[in-house]
Amino acid sequence: MLVSQPKQTSKPYRLIPYSRNRTFTGRKNLLELAKGFSEGTPHSRIALYGLGGSGKTQIALEYVYQCSSESGCHVFWIHGSGLLKFSEGFRRVAQHVQLPPANAETDEERFLLDIRRWFEGPNSGDWILVIDNADNDADFAGNNSPIAKFIPQGTKGTVIFTTRSRQVASRQGCRMIEVGRMGEEDAQELFAKRFAFMTETGTSPSAYWTILQHSDERAKKLLSQQFCDVQREVNETESVLGTYFVTFNRITQQMPPAAHLLRLIAFFDRQNIPEELLSQCGLEGMDDPVEFRQAIGKLLGFSLVTTVKCQEKTFYELHRLVQLSLQMYLPTEELVQGRATALGVVSRLFPRCEQQWRYVGPVYIPHAFAVTKDSTHPITEELGFHMGRYFLGIGSYNNAEIQFRRCITLREEGKEYNWDHEGQRRFRFLGVAYIYLGKAKVAEKIFRDLLEGIDKSLSPTNPDVLDLISCLATALARQGKYDESEAVNRRKYDESEAMNRRALEGKEKILGLDHPETLTSVNNLALVLQYQGKYDESEAMNRRALEGRRGGCIKKREAF
Repeated sequence: MLVSQPKQTSKPYRLIPYSRNRTFTGRKNLLELAKGFSEGTPHSRIALYGLGGSGKTQIALEYVYQCSSESGCHVFWIHGSGLLKFSEGFRRVAQHVQLPPANAETDEERFLLDIRRWFEGPNSGDWILVIDNADNDADFAGNNSPIAKFIPQGTKGTVIFTTRSRQVASRQGCRMIEVGRMGEEDAQELFAKRFAFMTETGTSPSAYWTILQHSDERAKKLLSQQFCDVQREVNETESVLGTYFVTFNRITQQMPPAAHLLRLIAFFDRQNIPEELLSQCGLEGMDDPVEFRQAIGKLLGFSLVTTVKCQEKTFYELHRLVQLSLQMYLPTEELVQGRATALGVVSRLFPRCEQQWRYVGPVYIPHAFAVTKDSTHPITEELGFHMGRYFLGIGSYNNAEIQFRRCITLREEGKEYNWDHEGQRRFRFLGVAYIYLGKAKVAEKIFRDLLEGIDKSLSPTNPDVLDLISCLATALARQGKYDESEAVNRRKYDESEAMNRRALEGKEKILGLDHPETLTSVNNLALVLQYQGKYDESEAMNRRALEGRRGGCIKKREAF
């Protein structure tokens, strides 16, 4: 049975719950874009989407006030944050346009559909319907979802959604307008007009900015301050951080893997996060391309992260306020776990070899700094060592020194560590950094102390001992102690020769004279003999290696 359509009234309906915002600032380009989307189209759908607190509602409010002053269109404003509030708003529309009320609770759905038909019918005239805070994906997922089935379509009117979810905007077939950052001048003007803390305490914008930038802890304290906004729902949170908490809760409920990924991102450096740091993070499901794209798509849809393309590679970025909010949102236990997970991911993927340092190192270093800051976790020491080697390899010797010294401190403080081979390596690399920094005398002492300790436990021909001897010789040469440096090098080559002769003898007995590994040892011994100036013997060894390899090739050909 069709509901009777009331006759069109000459006076336009104005169902707007908020007064006009007299301090509204800027956003002219977005307002013009919205007007352009609605003009010349029989029925249009527009979505203002972006982070919570970005000003979506205020833009929609200014838009409808401008339109109502310029034309005779009806304006209806409904809250979309749940079916109950939506239904209440639709019933108020029915009262204004004098539709007969529902006869019973069982007729509620039919009644809401009747209101939709009124919008679509011939007597509704020109109208704008704002659905504010349409954030729950499930309510707007398809034509038969709880709220979406009551939204008018037809050939007339403009529907404007304000939403944190790009998915809602997409599934409702909207022309999308992203509400991002304000221009600097507009932001400063709005900031001075609206921020309660500044008004109530007499704080100037410059002083507030200084406090905000001083440290993350002070920023969190400021952003937790309550503000008053009469153009908000009565149960909406009234702090900057609180607006983000609402979004985090919604993502946790709708897609837990996306929430887990967001919590991981919070502990990286917020800029230039390489995609592999997320897709290879080890979190459940993230190694599956489909699940990863769904999770990162959810975060992109809520404008919590943004993408940046560089040389055909994808990077992600997190706004500082989002990062601070996440760190306030998470309980202490989850903070500790999140930091440890992020540390493990960066440590596992941090480049280990010189070939990767030039291309991958600069991308990973900011994240390595972020996850190791103030950390005493055992993995911190290992990652710090690789960071030190990276800095040493690219010639950033001051940074290399800092990392190696921190490694040594952490190893000395960590009861689970023994002062072992790895600990000695840290000292050796620190000494090398000192040589490049022009502190050869300090380096000399490090190498002598290490040699004194190692000589008691290792053979003089051990590779570690030989490396230290070489480092000591370099430190002496850098101080102009050339005779002593030459003597140290001579010791190294003598001991290296002895080590290589023993290795060769062993392989000859076990593998045979012409085995490839035996011939490799012949080559190694020839090189050491050359360094010592024993050129005749070195030549003889090289000839033996060459003839042995030729003989091996002939035998292979005969086998075929």
